[in-house]
Amino acid sequence: MTASITRFCKKFSWILLCLTMVAFQPALAADITIEHAELVSGDEAYLLNARFGFDFNAEIEEAINKGVALNFLVEFALMEPHHYWFDEEVTSASQTIKLSYHALSRQYLVNIGTHQASYPSFQEAVQALSRIKDWAVVDKSLVKKGIPYYAMLRMRLDVNSLPKPLQVSSIGSDKWDLVSERHRWTPNFDKPALEKPTPDK
Repeated sequence: MTASITRFCKKFSWILLCLTMVAFQPALAADITIEHAELVSGDEAYLLNARFGFDFNAEIEEAINKGVALNFLVEFALMEPHHYWFDEEVTSASQTIKLSYHALSRQYLVNIGTHQASYPSFQEAVQALSRIKDWAVVDKSLVKKGIPYYAMLRMRLDVNSLPKPLQVSSIGSDKWDLVSERHRWTPNFDKPALEKPTPDK
């Protein structure tokens, strides 16, 4: 009887140790970071230039290679601060960037609006996904001089666009929790636009 109890205790201790090791294994989390964001002056609007960093785990890359398309939402807002009331949203804009893989051509596709570009490798596609260039987000007529506006930017994976089985498995999982912090900065609207070089005659 004593020997049976001893064997049971050893077996239970081994199971408990295995469960503890699994519980404390580092999560294969995914991540998005905002490395740079600025507003520059265009002809009729201020344009957003931004650079993102991606840390995709192996599960996400494998899902893309198996045909799962990822839709990323880029969300921008220009805010006017108020001392005695809630800050006011002056304007906001959003756009979807789609990353997918086309098995027949063996090309990775990045769709921004109606524009589509193809890349031979996953790394090149992610590099294209990570940059936003000259996106018109603020009409110049909305900006008043002397007001200390601040801008906010975020990128996140649109989980609702995933296939249903992945939507279920992504609930409460760090593996699919692809969202950046809400990046905030103060744009300099008083800075004059860079003059375009005059072509030589």
